[in-house]
Amino acid sequence: MSLEPTQRRVAVVGGGIAGLTAALRLELLGHDVEVIEADSTLGGRFGLDRLGDRPVMTGGKNIGREYHTFRWFTAELGCDAYESFGYNASRIKDGQILTIDSERRGQTLKNIRRMGSARDFARLASMAARIRADRRNRFLGSRYLTGVSRKHDHAPLSEFFGPEMTDTLIRPMVIRNNGAEPHEMYPGTFGTNIAMLLDHYDQLSGGIQPVLDAFAKRVPVRLDARVTDLEIRDGKVTGLRISEAGAEPRSTDYDAVVLATPAYATAEIVRSARPRLASRLADVRYFPSTVVLVEYDRDIFTHEVRALAMDDGPCTNAGSYGQEERHIVRYTYSGAEGRLTDLGPENIDRLTSRTEERLRTHLGAPRAERVNLLVKHWKAAYSGYLPYHAEFLAEVRESVAGIAGLELAGDYIQGVSIEGCARTGRAAAGRIADHLGSPRRTA
Repeated sequence: MSLEPTQRRVAVVGGGIAGLTAALRLELLGHDVEVIEADSTLGGRFGLDRLGDRPVMTGGKNIGREYHTFRWFTAELGCDAYESFGYNASRIKDGQILTIDSERRGQTLKNIRRMGSARDFARLASMAARIRADRRNRFLGSRYLTGVSRKHDHAPLSEFFGPEMTDTLIRPMVIRNNGAEPHEMYPGTFGTNIAMLLDHYDQLSGGIQPVLDAFAKRVPVRLDARVTDLEIRDGKVTGLRISEAGAEPRSTDYDAVVLATPAYATAEIVRSARPRLASRLADVRYFPSTVVLVEYDRDIFTHEVRALAMDDGPCTNAGSYGQEERHIVRYTYSGAEGRLTDLGPENIDRLTSRTEERLRTHLGAPRAERVNLLVKHWKAAYSGYLPYHAEFLAEVRESVAGIAGLELAGDYIQGVSIEGCARTGRAAAGRIADHLGSPRRTA
Protein backbone atom coordinates (compact mmCIF):
# COMPACT_ATOMS: atom_id res chain seq x y z
CA MET A 1 0.00 0.00 0.00
CA SER A 2 1.50 3.34 -0.99
CA LEU A 3 1.62 6.21 1.47
CA GLU A 4 -0.43 9.36 0.92
CA PRO A 5 1.60 12.08 -0.83
CA THR A 6 1.96 14.16 2.33
CA GLN A 7 2.23 11.24 4.73
CA ARG A 8 5.68 10.70 6.21
CA ARG A 9 7.31 8.02 8.32
CA VAL A 10 8.00 9.23 11.87
CA ALA A 11 9.77 7.47 14.72
CA VAL A 12 8.90 8.28 18.31
CA VAL A 13 11.62 7.02 20.62
CA GLY A 14 10.38 6.27 24.14
CA GLY A 15 7.24 4.53 25.36
CA GLY A 16 6.56 6.77 28.36
CA ILE A 17 3.73 9.28 28.42
CA ALA A 18 5.68 11.92 26.45
CA GLY A 19 6.30 9.48 23.60
CA LEU A 20 2.82 7.97 23.65
CA THR A 21 1.17 11.39 23.49
CA ALA A 22 3.42 12.46 20.62
CA ALA A 23 2.74 9.26 18.70
CA LEU A 24 -1.03 9.41 19.16
CA ARG A 25 -1.22 12.97 17.90
CA LEU A 26 0.93 12.18 14.88
CA GLU A 27 -1.27 9.16 14.14
CA LEU A 28 -4.37 11.34 14.38
CA LEU A 29 -2.74 13.78 11.96
CA GLY A 30 -2.36 10.95 9.45
CA HIS A 31 1.34 10.11 9.62
CA ASP A 32 2.93 6.67 9.56
CA VAL A 33 4.16 6.50 13.16
CA GLU A 34 6.21 3.91 14.98
CA VAL A 35 7.07 3.87 18.70
CA ILE A 36 10.46 2.46 19.61
CA GLU A 37 10.89 1.38 23.24
CA ALA A 38 14.00 -0.15 24.83
CA ASP A 39 12.01 -1.93 27.55
CA SER A 40 9.83 -5.01 27.10
CA THR A 41 6.66 -3.06 27.98
CA LEU A 42 5.18 0.36 27.34
CA GLY A 43 4.50 2.83 30.13
CA GLY A 44 7.91 4.07 31.20
CA ARG A 45 7.85 5.36 34.77
CA PHE A 46 4.24 4.40 35.32
CA GLY A 47 6.10 1.36 36.64
CA LEU A 48 3.83 -1.51 35.58
CA ASP A 49 4.30 -4.64 37.70
CA ARG A 50 2.36 -7.30 39.60
CA LEU A 51 1.71 -7.56 43.33
CA GLY A 52 0.77 -11.19 43.70
CA ASP A 53 -1.88 -11.72 41.01
CA ARG A 54 -2.80 -8.06 40.88
CA PRO A 55 -1.48 -5.64 38.20
CA VAL A 56 -0.15 -2.49 39.87
CA MET A 57 1.66 0.74 39.08
CA THR A 58 4.76 1.46 41.14
CA GLY A 59 5.38 4.83 39.49
CA GLY A 60 3.19 7.87 38.83
CA LYS A 61 -0.55 7.23 38.80
CA ASN A 62 -2.27 10.34 40.22
CA ILE A 63 -3.95 12.43 37.51
CA GLY A 64 -4.66 16.07 38.34
CA ARG A 65 -7.86 17.82 37.35
CA GLU A 66 -5.55 20.29 35.55
CA TYR A 67 -3.97 17.51 33.48
CA HIS A 68 -5.88 18.49 30.35
CA THR A 69 -3.41 17.04 27.83
CA PHE A 70 -3.20 13.67 29.54
CA ARG A 71 -6.99 13.53 29.84
CA TRP A 72 -7.25 14.32 26.12
CA PHE A 73 -4.91 11.38 25.49
CA THR A 74 -6.98 8.89 27.50
CA ALA A 75 -10.25 10.22 26.05
CA GLU A 76 -8.98 9.71 22.49
CA LEU A 77 -8.27 6.10 23.40
CA GLY A 78 -11.68 5.61 25.03
CA CYS A 79 -10.17 4.91 28.45
CA ASP A 80 -11.16 7.94 30.48
CA ALA A 81 -12.96 6.48 33.51
CA TYR A 82 -11.54 8.19 36.60
CA GLU A 83 -12.17 7.95 40.33
CA SER A 84 -11.29 10.57 42.93
CA PHE A 85 -8.07 10.22 44.93
CA GLY A 86 -7.43 13.77 46.15
CA TYR A 87 -4.13 15.05 47.50
CA ASN A 88 -3.46 13.84 51.02
CA ALA A 89 -0.12 13.97 52.80
CA SER A 90 0.72 14.33 56.47
CA ARG A 91 3.68 15.40 58.57
CA ILE A 92 4.46 15.03 62.25
CA LYS A 93 5.42 18.34 63.91
CA ASP A 94 5.79 18.74 67.67
CA GLY A 95 3.99 15.45 68.11
CA GLN A 96 0.97 16.50 66.07
CA ILE A 97 -0.21 15.31 62.66
CA LEU A 98 -0.42 18.15 60.12
CA THR A 99 -2.29 17.08 56.98
CA ILE A 100 -2.36 18.74 53.58
CA ASP A 101 -5.58 17.64 51.89
CA SER A 102 -6.99 18.98 48.63
CA GLU A 103 -10.52 18.36 49.92
CA ARG A 104 -9.98 20.40 53.12
CA ARG A 105 -8.48 23.65 51.88
CA GLY A 106 -9.16 25.72 54.99
CA GLN A 107 -7.49 23.29 57.37
CA THR A 108 -4.67 22.77 54.91
CA LEU A 109 -3.89 26.52 54.87
CA LYS A 110 -3.87 26.58 58.67
CA ASN A 111 -1.46 23.65 58.74
CA ILE A 112 0.86 25.23 56.17
CA ARG A 113 0.97 28.45 58.24
CA ARG A 114 2.23 26.36 61.16
CA MET A 115 5.04 24.91 59.05
CA GLY A 116 7.16 28.05 58.81
CA SER A 117 7.54 31.78 59.37
CA ALA A 118 5.09 34.43 58.21
CA ARG A 119 7.68 35.56 55.65
CA ASP A 120 7.98 32.07 54.17
CA PHE A 121 4.21 31.61 54.09
CA ALA A 122 3.83 34.94 52.27
CA ARG A 123 6.50 33.97 49.74
CA LEU A 124 4.84 30.60 49.12
CA ALA A 125 1.39 32.22 48.85
CA SER A 126 2.71 34.77 46.34
CA MET A 127 4.10 32.04 44.10
CA ALA A 128 0.88 30.04 44.39
CA ALA A 129 -1.17 33.09 43.38
CA ARG A 130 0.92 33.62 40.23
CA ILE A 131 0.49 29.96 39.30
CA ARG A 132 -3.26 30.05 39.88
CA ALA A 133 -3.57 33.22 37.78
CA ASP A 134 -1.84 31.73 34.72
CA ARG A 135 -1.70 27.97 34.19
CA ARG A 136 1.39 28.38 31.99
CA ASN A 137 3.27 29.07 35.22
CA ARG A 138 2.70 25.44 36.21
CA PHE A 139 5.44 24.42 33.80
CA LEU A 140 9.15 24.98 33.27
CA GLY A 141 10.08 27.70 30.83
CA SER A 142 7.20 30.05 31.64
CA ARG A 143 7.94 33.76 31.77
CA TYR A 144 7.23 33.91 35.50
CA LEU A 145 9.44 30.94 36.45
CA THR A 146 12.18 32.26 34.17
CA GLY A 147 12.08 35.53 36.11
CA VAL A 148 12.27 33.68 39.44
CA SER A 149 15.23 31.73 38.10
CA ARG A 150 17.16 34.81 36.99
CA LYS A 151 16.60 36.52 40.33
CA HIS A 152 17.10 33.65 42.77
CA ASP A 153 18.94 30.67 41.22
CA HIS A 154 22.32 31.87 42.48
CA ALA A 155 21.47 29.88 45.63
CA PRO A 156 19.59 26.60 46.16
CA LEU A 157 16.02 26.20 47.36
CA SER A 158 17.23 25.52 50.90
CA GLU A 159 18.28 29.18 51.12
CA PHE A 160 15.13 30.56 49.48
CA PHE A 161 12.92 29.47 52.41
CA GLY A 162 13.78 29.44 56.09
CA PRO A 163 14.95 26.23 57.78
CA GLU A 164 11.63 25.45 59.49
CA MET A 165 9.51 25.54 56.33
CA THR A 166 12.29 23.89 54.35
CA ASP A 167 12.36 20.92 56.71
CA THR A 168 8.62 20.63 57.28
CA LEU A 169 7.09 21.35 53.87
CA ILE A 170 9.61 22.05 51.10
CA ARG A 171 11.76 18.96 51.61
CA PRO A 172 8.85 16.48 51.43
CA MET A 173 7.62 18.20 48.26
CA VAL A 174 10.89 18.06 46.33
CA ILE A 175 11.75 14.58 47.56
CA ARG A 176 8.33 13.33 46.47
CA ASN A 177 8.40 14.99 43.04
CA ASN A 178 12.13 15.16 42.23
CA GLY A 179 13.87 12.67 44.51
CA ALA A 180 16.11 15.56 45.55
CA GLU A 181 17.05 17.41 48.70
CA PRO A 182 16.28 21.16 48.97
CA HIS A 183 19.97 21.99 48.54
CA GLU A 184 19.89 20.08 45.22
CA MET A 185 16.99 22.12 43.79
CA TYR A 186 16.57 25.77 42.79
CA PRO A 187 13.79 28.36 43.17
CA GLY A 188 13.29 28.78 39.43
CA THR A 189 11.89 25.27 39.07
CA PHE A 190 9.95 25.10 42.35
CA GLY A 191 6.77 26.44 40.76
CA THR A 192 6.18 23.02 39.22
CA ASN A 193 6.00 21.56 42.74
CA ILE A 194 3.57 24.22 43.95
CA ALA A 195 1.36 23.53 40.92
CA MET A 196 1.12 19.88 41.92
CA LEU A 197 0.20 20.88 45.47
CA LEU A 198 -2.64 23.10 44.19
CA ASP A 199 -4.35 20.41 42.12
CA HIS A 200 -6.97 17.81 43.01
CA TYR A 201 -6.19 14.26 41.90
CA ASP A 202 -8.02 11.32 40.39
CA GLN A 203 -6.83 7.88 39.37
CA LEU A 204 -7.74 5.83 36.34
CA SER A 205 -10.37 3.34 37.49
CA GLY A 206 -8.70 0.45 35.67
CA GLY A 207 -5.13 1.66 35.96
CA ILE A 208 -2.93 2.50 32.98
CA GLN A 209 -2.86 -0.96 31.35
CA PRO A 210 -6.16 -0.58 29.41
CA VAL A 211 -4.85 2.73 28.06
CA LEU A 212 -1.62 1.10 26.90
CA ASP A 213 -3.53 -1.80 25.32
CA ALA A 214 -5.78 0.61 23.42
CA PHE A 215 -2.77 2.60 22.27
CA ALA A 216 -0.95 -0.51 20.97
CA LYS A 217 -3.98 -1.30 18.80
CA ARG A 218 -3.70 2.12 17.17
CA VAL A 219 0.04 2.69 16.78
CA PRO A 220 2.77 0.17 15.84
CA VAL A 221 5.23 -0.47 18.68
CA ARG A 222 8.71 -2.02 18.64
CA LEU A 223 9.68 -3.28 22.10
CA ASP A 224 13.14 -4.38 23.24
CA ALA A 225 14.54 -2.01 20.62
CA ARG A 226 17.32 0.34 21.73
CA VAL A 227 18.19 3.38 19.63
CA THR A 228 21.94 3.89 19.58
CA ASP A 229 22.38 6.81 17.17
CA LEU A 230 20.54 9.57 15.37
CA GLU A 231 21.39 9.76 11.66
CA ILE A 232 21.62 13.23 10.11
CA ARG A 233 22.61 14.28 6.60
CA ASP A 234 22.95 17.89 5.42
CA GLY A 235 21.32 19.16 8.61
CA LYS A 236 18.28 16.91 8.24
CA VAL A 237 17.19 13.76 10.09
CA THR A 238 17.38 10.70 7.86
CA GLY A 239 16.91 7.85 10.33
CA LEU A 240 18.04 5.95 13.39
CA ARG A 241 20.36 3.11 14.24
CA ILE A 242 18.44 0.55 16.26
CA SER A 243 19.55 -2.55 18.14
CA GLU A 244 16.77 -5.12 18.59
CA ALA A 245 16.99 -7.74 21.34
CA GLY A 246 20.69 -7.02 21.79
CA ALA A 247 21.64 -7.53 18.13
CA GLU A 248 24.04 -5.28 16.22
CA PRO A 249 22.47 -1.89 15.43
CA ARG A 250 20.97 -1.44 11.99
CA SER A 251 19.92 1.71 10.17
CA THR A 252 16.23 2.47 9.58
CA ASP A 253 15.08 5.44 7.51
CA TYR A 254 12.63 7.99 8.90
CA ASP A 255 11.49 11.37 7.69
CA ALA A 256 11.33 12.75 11.22
CA VAL A 257 12.11 11.69 14.79
CA VAL A 258 10.77 12.62 18.21
CA LEU A 259 13.18 11.72 21.02
CA ALA A 260 10.81 11.38 23.98
CA THR A 261 13.39 10.05 26.39
CA PRO A 262 14.99 11.39 29.59
CA ALA A 263 17.76 13.91 29.05
CA TYR A 264 20.58 11.46 29.79
CA ALA A 265 19.18 8.91 27.29
CA THR A 266 18.62 11.60 24.64
CA ALA A 267 22.23 12.71 25.14
CA GLU A 268 23.52 9.25 24.27
CA ILE A 269 21.37 9.03 21.14
CA VAL A 270 22.55 12.38 19.71
CA ARG A 271 26.15 12.19 20.93
CA SER A 272 27.79 11.03 17.70
CA ALA A 273 25.82 13.47 15.53
CA ARG A 274 25.70 16.49 17.86
CA PRO A 275 28.26 16.16 20.69
CA ARG A 276 27.73 19.69 22.02
CA LEU A 277 23.99 19.15 22.37
CA ALA A 278 24.67 15.80 24.04
CA SER A 279 27.02 17.41 26.54
CA ARG A 280 24.42 19.99 27.52
CA LEU A 281 21.65 17.40 27.88
CA ALA A 282 23.91 15.29 30.08
CA ASP A 283 24.09 18.18 32.56
CA VAL A 284 20.48 17.59 33.66
CA ARG A 285 20.47 15.87 37.04
CA TYR A 286 18.51 12.71 37.82
CA PHE A 287 18.05 11.02 41.17
CA PRO A 288 17.33 7.38 42.09
CA SER A 289 14.36 5.97 43.95
CA THR A 290 13.13 2.66 45.28
CA VAL A 291 9.48 1.75 45.84
CA VAL A 292 8.42 -1.14 48.06
CA LEU A 293 4.76 -2.02 47.57
CA VAL A 294 3.20 -4.18 50.29
CA GLU A 295 -0.27 -5.73 50.48
CA TYR A 296 -1.53 -6.37 54.03
CA ASP A 297 -4.41 -8.38 55.43
CA ARG A 298 -6.10 -5.20 56.74
CA ASP A 299 -6.17 -1.43 56.24
CA ILE A 300 -3.10 0.47 57.43
CA PHE A 301 -4.28 4.03 56.74
CA THR A 302 -7.58 5.80 57.32
CA HIS A 303 -9.61 7.90 54.88
CA GLU A 304 -8.49 11.07 56.69
CA VAL A 305 -4.76 10.23 56.74
CA ARG A 306 -3.56 8.31 53.70
CA ALA A 307 0.15 9.18 53.62
CA LEU A 308 2.92 10.13 56.02
CA ALA A 309 6.09 11.98 55.03
CA MET A 310 9.19 11.25 57.09
CA ASP A 311 12.53 13.03 57.28
CA ASP A 312 14.70 11.02 59.66
CA GLY A 313 15.38 7.83 57.74
CA PRO A 314 15.72 6.30 54.30
CA CYS A 315 11.95 5.87 53.84
CA THR A 316 10.69 9.34 52.99
CA ASN A 317 7.01 8.58 52.41
CA ALA A 318 4.52 5.84 53.14
CA GLY A 319 1.09 6.09 51.53
CA SER A 320 -1.95 4.06 50.62
CA TYR A 321 -2.13 2.76 47.05
CA GLY A 322 -5.65 4.10 46.53
CA GLN A 323 -8.35 6.01 48.37
CA GLU A 324 -10.19 2.76 49.04
CA GLU A 325 -7.12 0.50 48.89
CA ARG A 326 -5.59 1.43 52.20
CA HIS A 327 -4.45 -2.15 52.81
CA ILE A 328 -1.80 -1.68 50.10
CA VAL A 329 1.05 0.61 51.15
CA ARG A 330 3.66 2.21 48.97
CA TYR A 331 6.96 2.87 50.75
CA THR A 332 9.18 5.31 48.86
CA TYR A 333 12.91 5.57 49.41
CA SER A 334 14.43 8.71 47.91
CA GLY A 335 16.43 11.74 48.93
CA ALA A 336 19.99 11.54 50.25
CA GLU A 337 19.37 8.78 52.82
CA GLY A 338 16.98 6.84 50.60
CA ARG A 339 19.30 6.17 47.67
CA LEU A 340 19.47 2.47 48.37
CA THR A 341 22.27 0.26 47.13
CA ASP A 342 21.35 -2.92 49.04
CA LEU A 343 18.09 -4.26 47.59
CA GLY A 344 18.46 -7.69 49.14
CA PRO A 345 15.41 -9.26 50.87
CA GLU A 346 16.92 -8.97 54.35
CA ASN A 347 17.58 -5.24 54.03
CA ILE A 348 14.19 -4.55 52.47
CA ASP A 349 12.51 -6.49 55.30
CA ARG A 350 14.49 -4.55 57.92
CA LEU A 351 13.64 -1.17 56.38
CA THR A 352 9.97 -2.05 55.91
CA SER A 353 9.65 -3.30 59.49
CA ARG A 354 11.16 -0.07 60.78
CA THR A 355 8.65 2.03 58.86
CA GLU A 356 5.73 -0.17 59.90
CA GLU A 357 6.67 0.50 63.51
CA ARG A 358 6.67 4.25 62.86
CA LEU A 359 3.19 4.07 61.35
CA ARG A 360 1.98 2.26 64.46
CA THR A 361 3.62 4.84 66.73
CA HIS A 362 2.49 8.01 64.96
CA LEU A 363 -0.80 6.98 63.34
CA GLY A 364 -1.98 4.11 65.50
CA ALA A 365 -1.78 1.77 62.49
CA PRO A 366 -2.66 -1.84 63.32
CA ARG A 367 -0.28 -4.74 63.37
CA ALA A 368 -0.92 -6.50 60.10
CA GLU A 369 0.42 -9.45 58.17
CA ARG A 370 2.12 -8.92 54.84
CA VAL A 371 0.36 -10.80 52.05
CA ASN A 372 2.48 -9.76 49.06
CA LEU A 373 5.52 -7.54 48.50
CA LEU A 374 7.40 -6.22 45.48
CA VAL A 375 10.43 -3.96 45.02
CA LYS A 376 10.96 -1.55 42.13
CA HIS A 377 14.23 0.38 41.79
CA TRP A 378 14.99 3.18 39.33
CA LYS A 379 18.57 4.35 38.93
CA ALA A 380 17.24 7.62 37.49
CA ALA A 381 13.66 7.97 38.71
CA TYR A 382 13.30 11.73 38.89
CA SER A 383 14.64 14.78 37.13
CA GLY A 384 16.01 17.49 39.42
CA TYR A 385 16.54 19.93 36.52
CA LEU A 386 19.27 22.58 36.67
CA PRO A 387 19.84 26.03 38.12
CA TYR A 388 18.91 28.64 35.52
CA HIS A 389 16.97 25.90 33.78
CA ALA A 390 15.24 28.33 31.42
CA GLU A 391 18.61 29.26 29.91
CA PHE A 392 19.38 25.57 29.44
CA LEU A 393 16.05 25.10 27.64
CA ALA A 394 16.79 28.03 25.33
CA GLU A 395 20.18 26.53 24.42
CA VAL A 396 18.61 23.15 23.66
CA ARG A 397 15.85 24.70 21.53
CA GLU A 398 18.39 26.65 19.51
CA SER A 399 20.50 23.54 18.90
CA VAL A 400 17.52 21.37 17.91
CA ALA A 401 16.17 24.08 15.59
CA GLY A 402 19.24 23.53 13.42
CA ILE A 403 18.26 19.89 12.77
CA ALA A 404 15.31 19.59 10.41
CA GLY A 405 12.92 16.79 11.39
CA LEU A 406 14.06 16.43 15.01
CA GLU A 407 12.01 17.29 18.09
CA LEU A 408 12.55 16.52 21.77
CA ALA A 409 10.03 15.70 24.50
CA GLY A 410 10.37 14.50 28.08
CA ASP A 411 10.42 15.28 31.78
CA TYR A 412 13.17 17.90 31.68
CA ILE A 413 11.36 20.28 29.31
CA GLN A 414 8.16 21.31 31.11
CA GLY A 415 8.46 19.28 34.31
CA VAL A 416 8.31 15.77 35.69
CA SER A 417 4.54 15.62 36.20
CA ILE A 418 2.51 13.33 33.96
CA GLU A 419 0.89 16.42 32.47
CA GLY A 420 4.24 18.15 31.89
CA CYS A 421 5.49 15.12 29.97
CA ALA A 422 2.26 14.77 27.98
CA ARG A 423 2.36 18.45 26.99
CA THR A 424 5.89 18.12 25.62
CA GLY A 425 4.87 15.10 23.55
CA ARG A 426 1.84 16.80 22.05
CA ALA A 427 3.82 19.98 21.32
CA ALA A 428 6.67 18.04 19.68
CA ALA A 429 4.17 16.20 17.46
CA GLY A 430 2.65 19.51 16.40
CA ARG A 431 6.03 20.90 15.38
CA ILE A 432 6.85 17.74 13.44
CA ALA A 433 3.51 18.00 11.62
CA ASP A 434 4.22 21.65 10.78
CA HIS A 435 7.60 20.63 9.38
CA LEU A 436 6.34 17.70 7.33
CA GLY A 437 2.92 18.95 6.36
CA SER A 438 -0.06 17.05 7.68
CA PRO A 439 -2.43 14.78 5.73
CA ARG A 440 -5.16 15.77 8.19
CA ARG A 441 -5.78 19.24 9.46
CA THR A 442 -6.54 18.95 13.17
CA ALA A 443 -5.74 16.76 16.18
